[in-house]
Amino acid sequence: MDPACFSTICSANQAEVQDPVDSSVAKPIIQPGDRIALIGGGWVERMHNHPWLEMMLTLEVPGVTFRNMGWSGDTVFGDARAVFGSRPDGYQRLMRDLEFAAPNLAILCYGENEAHGSQAERDEFLKGYHKLVEDLKRKGCRIVMVIPRQREDAGPQFPNPRYYNGNLTQLAEGIRKIATDHQATIVDLQKLAPDKRFTEEGVVWNDQGYQEGAREILAQLGYKKLSIDRMLPNTDSVSQLRTAIQSKNEWFFHRYRPQNETYLFLFRKHEQGNNAVEVEQMEKFVRDGESKIAQWLTSEKLAPAP
Repeated sequence: MDPACFSTICSANQAEVQDPVDSSVAKPIIQPGDRIALIGGGWVERMHNHPWLEMMLTLEVPGVTFRNMGWSGDTVFGDARAVFGSRPDGYQRLMRDLEFAAPNLAILCYGENEAHGSQAERDEFLKGYHKLVEDLKRKGCRIVMVIPRQREDAGPQFPNPRYYNGNLTQLAEGIRKIATDHQATIVDLQKLAPDKRFTEEGVVWNDQGYQEGAREILAQLGYKKLSIDRMLPNTDSVSQLRTAIQSKNEWFFHRYRPQNETYLFLFRKHEQGNNAVEVEQMEKFVRDGESKIAQWLTSEKLAPAP
C-alpha cells in the first residue's frame, strides 16, 4: 500500500494520541510504511479470523501493511509448507513466498509445536530458528520474535499442561538467546494472563485471547495509548475495519496457498496448469483491499498521524 494513501487527519481527539509510543523506547521497531509478514503455525494462521494485531497496528502506524503467512502445523523448517515434498522443499517454499510477500519486518511465532518434543527435537528447533532468522535478515527484514503463551489447564478431561509448560520455559531461554545474537526484538507472551481462560481445551485461543494478546504485543513494543480504544464503543466501526482486513487477507491466502495447487503447479499441472497465471493476478485484489482500508481510515478520520 502506498503510504501516500494515508492523509493527515487533524481531529479533535487526536491530541490524546500525539505520543502513542513509550518515550523510553529509543525507536519503534515498526516504522511508517512497513510491510509486515506474520509467520508461524496455527496461532498465526488463525489471525485471519481474529485480526486484532493487524487492526491495532493499522490504527497506530501510518501506511503499515501485512501479509499473514501462518500455516497450521508449520515449523521453522517449513515442514507443513512442503505439501508432497521434503523438508528442504518446505523451507524453499517459505523463502519463495517471502519474495512476493516482500516484508521488511517479520513477526515470528514458533515454539508451540516444539514444546511437545524431546530435548533433541528442541535443540534441533533452536538451530533451525537461528538459520531462519539469519536468512530473513539477509533479505533485509527486521525481526520480532514472539514467545508463545503457556498452555491452560482446561481440566481433568484434557492433558495436564505441566510437562508442556516446562519445556516451553526451556525453549523461551533459547529463543531469547537467538534474539540477542541477532539483535532481534523479543515479545514474551509466556505468562500472559495466567488466570484467564482463552481456550476450551487449553490450546486454541478465542477472540478475547487474540485481542488481549495483541494488546500485550503492542505494550511490549512500546505503545501506550491505543487508538482502537476510541473505536470500541462504536462496534460498527470495529466490525467494518475487521471485515475489510479479513477480506484482504483472504485474497492473500488464496494467493500463496491456492486450494488446487496440485493441478496448477505440481504433478497434475498438465490438466489445469494453464490457469496458474491467475494465482499471481490475485495480488491485485490484495492491493485493492489495502487501498480500501486506507480510504476507509481516511473517511472515518482514523488514519494515524505521520
